[in-house]
Amino acid sequence: MTPAPKNTDSGEAVMTQDRPAGGAMSSADLAAASARQQRRLKAARKRESVWRGYLRKPSVIVFLTLLAIMVLISFIGPMFAGNPISTSHPTLVPPGGEYPLGTDQLGRDYLPWVLRGGQVSLLVGVAVAILCMTIGVVIGGLAGFYGKFADTFLVKVAEFFQVLPGIVLALVAAALWGANIWLIVAILSITMWPAVARIVRAEAMRISQLGYVESARAAGFSSLRILWSDVIPNAMPPVIVATTMTVGRAILIESALAFLGIGDANRPSWGALLNSAQSYMQSGWWLALFPGLCIFITVLSVNMLGDALNDSLNPSRSKVK
Repeated sequence: MTPAPKNTDSGEAVMTQDRPAGGAMSSADLAAASARQQRRLKAARKRESVWRGYLRKPSVIVFLTLLAIMVLISFIGPMFAGNPISTSHPTLVPPGGEYPLGTDQLGRDYLPWVLRGGQVSLLVGVAVAILCMTIGVVIGGLAGFYGKFADTFLVKVAEFFQVLPGIVLALVAAALWGANIWLIVAILSITMWPAVARIVRAEAMRISQLGYVESARAAGFSSLRILWSDVIPNAMPPVIVATTMTVGRAILIESALAFLGIGDANRPSWGALLNSAQSYMQSGWWLALFPGLCIFITVLSVNMLGDALNDSLNPSRSKVK
């Protein structure tokens, strides 16, 4: 069978991508495919306008710059910060001069430790957010689009994981298998994804009732194709907002777990540094100040960026405020 000729001038080649299985398209199918293509182009232009306006907000510029600085100094800074395990320095030297962040109780330069701690905290936050978004989109999309038994079953699964106490589960897992970064990521992910799934489910239920989805069904497109090409992409804006908020929550929870001693001893995060600083609050106040300040700046920046994104994607919400 010879392939269909491409005709970029008339736009027919674009519409053949939307052809349902089972033969040539009728005039009604061609009209529906053309309308779908127009809606996609209009949605793409709207998204571009939203992102352009979002990136021009003063608050976004400030907090995006702060977050970018935290990421850069955490992942590039250790290359220039010296040897973190060297104990040849004086103990508990205050910040200043040769030691910008001082030294710790073992005579180690504290700057490399704070920078390396940022790698762990940021890695955990981003990894948990990506896993939560992936699981939530799949389960929430299936539940909201198909409804009935699938919705009931998947909602019960989400409720089961939502009631699991993350910190208690981490304590038990650390006692059984030992604490490491990926164990913390797995535990936080399985206890935090239901929040994203509920958002996706609600959006999928709303979008599946819209006219263009009904038109796609009438044109003969499969349910899975409609779900992944029409429903899920249009449900993503609130999911992206929820994912940015998940980054901050994951960093805070990981820091709390590390403060309790549940973390990788070979790769201490900012929370683990706070744990080590407990005994030196008077003689080495900077040991707790700098990791705590890094957590505060990072989580604040992520949350403010997420809140500004929510305002951009929901203009009516910002007007009410």
